[in-house]
Amino acid sequence: MTLSDLIQQTEFESPALETLLNVVVTASWINGEMAAALAPHGITQAQYNVLRILRGQHPECYTCSDVGSRLLDRTPDVTRLLVRLEQRGLLHRQRADYDRRVVEVTISDEGLALLAELDAPVSEATRCIGRHLSADEHRTLANLLEKLRTDQE
Repeated sequence: MTLSDLIQQTEFESPALETLLNVVVTASWINGEMAAALAPHGITQAQYNVLRILRGQHPECYTCSDVGSRLLDRTPDVTRLLVRLEQRGLLHRQRADYDRRVVEVTISDEGLALLAELDAPVSEATRCIGRHLSADEHRTLANLLEKLRTDQE
């Protein structure tokens, strides 16, 4: 379905506005597809993102602020997100020996197992989402989105 069909609007103020609306609508659709892939496993996209960040650092730890700075979708309440994952046994939190104000986080064996279980469904969802684009089109789109996001000086 085209953007015009979806929002029932055929003319836009500018090509830039049409592009930005398309990015917003597409991001929402992608988020819905990814949420659907994760839902049967009882995990949100933000929780999945945290676990992937921690798996990338495993067996080393990250501080809570390190995790927060690497999240794809910035959330103001990283602590609550980490507490929920800890309650499910998917990660471990502990005060740092060098500074008791700092909390260090590591992924647990259960968290690693859940991610291993999620690798195939997430990969399949990613493949399905992008199936209509060639590898060159994916690279072009990634480059254009990066340019849109970073060339703001």
